[in-house]
Amino acid sequence: MAFIVVRDERTIENHDAAEVWALVADLARFGEWFPVHNAISMTGDLPQVGNIIFLSPTRRSDPAAAIRLEVRAWEAGRRFECDVREVPGIEEGRFSVTVTGLAGGAATVTLSFVGEGAGIAARISGYEIGRRFRGALDRLAS
Repeated sequence: MAFIVVRDERTIENHDAAEVWALVADLARFGEWFPVHNAISMTGDLPQVGNIIFLSPTRRSDPAAAIRLEVRAWEAGRRFECDVREVPGIEEGRFSVTVTGLAGGAATVTLSFVGEGAGIAARISGYEIGRRFRGALDRLAS
């Protein structure tokens, strides 16, 4: 087994931390900023620990093969963390989003994933996670 660690960070100019947090923390809007083809949130009125999101990374994904995120930590206005299941080659993982306010009305967004997996499928998944992180940060910055 090997650890897969992916981390990316970007400063989002002209968007304050509260504005960025309002988008990333609305789990029902996950697919608006994170590059997936379908995101289904099982949230209630307010995001909280235990909420679940199912992601379809490709257009033709079988619903039974969706990636499952379950919120494990929630710090309103700052960060959330999810357990990740059903990623090819990765037995289990942890995904987190952190938003930090900066002077001048900017925000820093940090995306990270840590998982344990083996073989080429795990390496390909690690590469794909990094690619999607870059796409998510590009969307947030636009």
